[in-house]
Parts: sequence; C-alpha cells; structure tokens
Amino acid sequence: MRLDEIKARKLELREQVQNLSGEALDNAIAEIENLDKEERAIKSDSEKRAKLNSLIGSGFSAGNAIEVQDGQKPQNYGADSAEYRSAFFKTIAGVELNDVEKRAMTTNSNSAGAAVPTTTLNKIYEKIENDAVVYGLVTVSHLKGNVVIPIENVTNDVQRKAEGQEGTIQNDSLTSITLGAKKYIKLIQLTFELEATAIDALEAYVVNRLSKKMAQAIDYDIINGAGVTGATGILTTITPSATVGSAWTYDDVCDLFAGINATARKSATLLMSTNTLFKQIKKIKDDEKRPIFDPAQNKVLGREVVECDDVPDGTVIFGDFSEYMFNWNKDAVIDKSSEVGFKSGDSVFRIIALCDGALADLGAITAKAAPASGSTGTGTGTGS
Repeated sequence: MRLDEIKARKLELREQVQNLSGEALDNAIAEIENLDKEERAIKSDSEKRAKLNSLIGSGFSAGNAIEVQDGQKPQNYGADSAEYRSAFFKTIAGVELNDVEKRAMTTNSNSAGAAVPTTTLNKIYEKIENDAVVYGLVTVSHLKGNVVIPIENVTNDVQRKAEGQEGTIQNDSLTSITLGAKKYIKLIQLTFELEATAIDALEAYVVNRLSKKMAQAIDYDIINGAGVTGATGILTTITPSATVGSAWTYDDVCDLFAGINATARKSATLLMSTNTLFKQIKKIKDDEKRPIFDPAQNKVLGREVVECDDVPDGTVIFGDFSEYMFNWNKDAVIDKSSEVGFKSGDSVFRIIALCDGALADLGAITAKAAPASGSTGTGTGTGS
C-alpha cells in the first residue's frame, strides 16, 4: 500500500538527513514535507470513507453494502466503533442488522456478541463513579487476572553512617493481598415497548439502571463486604474502637484523628452516615462553644466530610481512602434473555462483572464507634 511506501521512504530519509548538507539536505527536507502532505491526504480520504460507512451503519444513508476498492481488505470494526455500538443495541432490541452492522458483530474479536461497546462501557463506569459515594475515593484499576499487592510488614529505618562507613544489609519483610474475581450481577427487566425505542434512549436507560445498582453494591462492599462473594470491606478489615460515652465528643474526634500517621492524614477524609453527622457530629462544640463542623467548607476541624449511609450509624471512618484498592478483573458484560417474558414480550437484561477490592495499607484508615449506636446503615449493597 502507498502508506507503507511513504512511511518506509520517510524513515529512510530521516536516517540519511544527519549526513546531508547544503542542497542535498534541502531536497531531503522538501521530499519529507511532500510525503507528509500525501500521507495526510490519504488518511483524510480514509476518514471520509469511514464516516460514510458510519452514516450507512446508523441508517442515515440508503443501502447497506460496503464498497471495497480493489486490493483493499474489508474494514474490521472494534468495540469502540459506532458501527458496533449500533449493532449491539439493535441486537438487544431484536432489530435486523444491515451489512455493516453484521460485519461489526462478526469481526469484533472481543465481542462474542456480548461485549459492551467502548462508549457505553465508559458511560457505565462514569455513571458508577458519579452515583457511588466511596468508589470515587478509592484507587480503581482494570487489571486482568489475580492482582497481588505487596504490603509492608516489618521495615527497617534508613541507616545513618559517618563518612567512609558502609551500610549493612537489613531484611525488610512484606505481606500481600490478592484481588481475585468476585462476581457482581444485576438483572433488570425491559418492556417490549421500551426495547423498541431509539438506540440512544435504550442505551441511556440500560446504563442508568444497571450502573445505579452496581454503584450501590460496590459502595456497600467497600465498607462492609465480607470478602467471600464480593470485595473485602474496610470495617471487616479494621475493628472500630469505642468512644468513651454513648455519643461522640470533641475528645473522641481528636482521638480518631490521632489514630493514623501524619502522612495518611494529609489526604484523609471523614466518612459517616447522615444520621451520625446531623445527630452527633454537628452538635459537638469546643470549649468556646463553637461548633467543630464548618458548614461552608463541609469539614470537621479542617477535614472533609463525606456522607455514606452504608457506614453504620454512630461509626466514623477516617483516613486516606486511596489506600483501598478496587480492581475490575473483567469488564462489564451485558446479556439478554427473552425466556422469562414469553407471554408479555418483555426481556431481562443482565450485567455481570468480575471485581474485587481490599484495603492495602492497614495503617492508613481508622474508625471509631459509639457503643450505643447498635444500628446499621441503610445501604442496599447486597449485590442484588
């Protein structure tokens, strides 16, 4: 292909240009500039053809056939293409695909008909982050397979030696946590009428419904998860200490702040339920009768407050939540079944993802609880 010839010639010229001078150097530079122009023109024509195919695939232009020039291979469409997105949601809605969309479904090596289009997947992750409370505070990764994260166990201090003295080898020991593949599933039912809506409307509905429930489940597990069928929660990993009395006091808040080191405190956040914030923390005053909560800044003694009703009432978690690791072992997949709604014509959609999470630095987060709180938060993160 001409593009390959252009690239080869440009590479050859750039290797020679170091040894050229005078008119020969000027001629080499001029040739490279001409090759650049020709390359841009070819790419521009290619982009125009791709745009035309996209319009055809979206139903905005008559005809379904893809015209392929002699010597060119038929175009393959990835999960990030508009053609695959159109094919994916038409398949969900049970609408016949045109030739472009059929090719997009069959040539996308990662799909097998179930992979969520890239743009839709990004919307799901963005929606989960926006709807969730705690998920937005933790460190999120998308690494395949089991992820092993080393954790410091016993570490030795930096050695101080006089000039000319050698350092001695000291063995630091590490432990680790392993993030595996816990299954997160959510089912929603769509009516026959809703499935027949436009692609954008169908995508928006599916993304909103599925993402909201996934966000609730993930938030709950980051706080309370047992680590068996989902992520391991912070309150499962650390045991909150008890406040002195049955309600929070100024001293309790100070003790909580002192529960982590200065490095973790730099990025620390206070996490508590709405009940705890309004019924206890906001009522605390210092010796000068000044509230310790600043409503203008949404802070307690200079530390930001985040409300999360998955935290049990009476419990306050404090620390650097970026030390909690949440990993998507396998990105979300959406499937459809019409069997359960045979009489009504309705369909059930399933989103399934493999994820796991755990606290990596056990010294970065602490918690304290009022003994009389007893009740748990109102979160619904059971993974349902």
